[in-house]
Amino acid sequence: MTQNPEHDPAIPEEMRRVCRDAWRQGLLAGCNGNVSCRLPAPCDNQICVTRSGAAKGRLTPADCCLVDAHSGETLAGGPASSELGVHLALYRALPRCRAVLHSHPRHLLALSLALPNQGDLLRLPLFEAAAWRARLGFAPALPPGSETLAQAVADAARKTGAEKTEGAAVWMSAHGLCCWGPTLADALTISEELEHLAAVQLLALQTQRFSI
Repeated sequence: MTQNPEHDPAIPEEMRRVCRDAWRQGLLAGCNGNVSCRLPAPCDNQICVTRSGAAKGRLTPADCCLVDAHSGETLAGGPASSELGVHLALYRALPRCRAVLHSHPRHLLALSLALPNQGDLLRLPLFEAAAWRARLGFAPALPPGSETLAQAVADAARKTGAEKTEGAAVWMSAHGLCCWGPTLADALTISEELEHLAAVQLLALQTQRFSI
């Protein structure tokens, strides 16, 4: 059974709303990033994902396409995002995953460039930092859109114990952030939390550098 996302306006509308919120917060810019949602039963073997080249701050229903979650075949619309492989790998690895948000948060990206060791990302003496960092996986710098990146993200997600939680994230070195959860709103919340901590760490580094 194939269900066109345009026949269920709630799905493209949720994607539009979350992308708009992420764009306003600097988590997405222009055409970068991508989002997806698993359809509800009985069509839960399909996902709705943003098409390649879609402007996330101005998303429309035509920017959403339908893909088979098992084969990756495009069923309606398209072409799908070049990062479709990462989304599919997460859905296959995490049965409880219902939505994925891949963003390019400006503070996290800046922090990753400022730190010589990626392992120090979000390493702060704050209770919130410890709690969120425990749910953050790390994937090495690999070519965007590659199968090796998709597999590395899925492997990093498993290492965080994500199969047992409602949502978590993976930092893709030299690339961006991938968050997931029961809904896109949940994935956005995780992105916001991590981006806030990155801004705090950047501010702390700047204060230490310029203090007298």
